[in-house]
Amino acid sequence: MKNELSQYTEQEFLELVKEPYDENCDDQLVDELLIFFNKKIRHPKGSALVTHPDMCGIEDSPEAVISELKRWYAEQGLPCFKSE
Repeated sequence: MKNELSQYTEQEFLELVKEPYDENCDDQLVDELLIFFNKKIRHPKGSALVTHPDMCGIEDSPEAVISELKRWYAEQGLPCFKSE
């Protein structure tokens, strides 16, 4: 995992967020992703965006997680993903 969300392109991060939705997922990668969400993602819901999206008011999909991150970071005036 990289050090900050802004070091990922949107597509790179989408591929990581898709991992927990894959029935053959790499458990270690999923654990690293959830830790990254809790430590590096500034969104107040953290890893709940991935583990409990319905409780966060978003659809249960990787694309919805990305959309919510983009929305929240833009509202805060913070950089989100790096340009592709």
